[in-house]
Amino acid sequence: MSNITLADYVGFIFSEITRARDHADKVSKDLAIAYSKDEVLKHFSVPRFKIPEMELTIPVLISSAKFSTTMLFNMQEEEFKKYVAGKVNSAIQTLLIKSSNVETDYTGINNEVFTKPVYYETALSKPPQNITRLQGKNKKVARLPDGSPQPPAVNVMDHPALPRFYQQLVTSQDPAKPDNIALLALAEIFNAKINEYGLQSAYRAQYPNNELFQTMLNEVIQKIKENTMVSASKMENLLVNPETNLVKSGSSDTTVFTIKAKIMEEGLFVKTVKNEETGKEELLVEFE
Repeated sequence: MSNITLADYVGFIFSEITRARDHADKVSKDLAIAYSKDEVLKHFSVPRFKIPEMELTIPVLISSAKFSTTMLFNMQEEEFKKYVAGKVNSAIQTLLIKSSNVETDYTGINNEVFTKPVYYETALSKPPQNITRLQGKNKKVARLPDGSPQPPAVNVMDHPALPRFYQQLVTSQDPAKPDNIALLALAEIFNAKINEYGLQSAYRAQYPNNELFQTMLNEVIQKIKENTMVSASKMENLLVNPETNLVKSGSSDTTVFTIKAKIMEEGLFVKTVKNEETGKEELLVEFE
């Protein structure tokens, strides 16, 4: 099926009519020159084909239409930042638990600000006096190698990459494809947390293929896509099929419409007139 835009189709028809008039005028010009050289014909008016009005009825078979859509990431900034912060902290918790090989009760820990747990070698080990044991009956608790408590981790909500991550999403030219934006932003945030905890070696040992980060990344990308929606849609052009046999045989009341156009002929004349006061020649344009 031959598809062209409706604008191209109708424009081509009008341009063909214009070229037909141009061809007719050139023939009239040649006749005028010939008449002027003939002693008898020079007294005759030159034949000129003229159509004051022309009506066209053009059946058009609609084949398809092209649309453009505007996508928008419409998740609220605070909600998005809390979601990402929760995912990053959850990943850090998972790494700490897996690295310690213990069952530690993390219920009650705020996902937004995750404080690194204090580890002890066995459940019977006596913790230092200035450290509070995590709650949970008969839970095995581990300790850090030097037995000292760790300071709270950097709040993910305060990480500069997080608001930048959000702004990149809402201003993206292609918000339906956030993969690269999410990859770079999450890698920056996650690496900052890993470095803060000093868990680079533990992460490489537990997840040699970067599985933990990849899982978190996939979940965040999916969340972004779920909150990316069409905000506007418009038709760019209408595609039609000008093949007359298909218009006749492959059409229905819903696929064919008729264009009716009336072309009014106008004569355009360009001439020069000498201004008697100034002696200069002026260019004038007149319409018939």
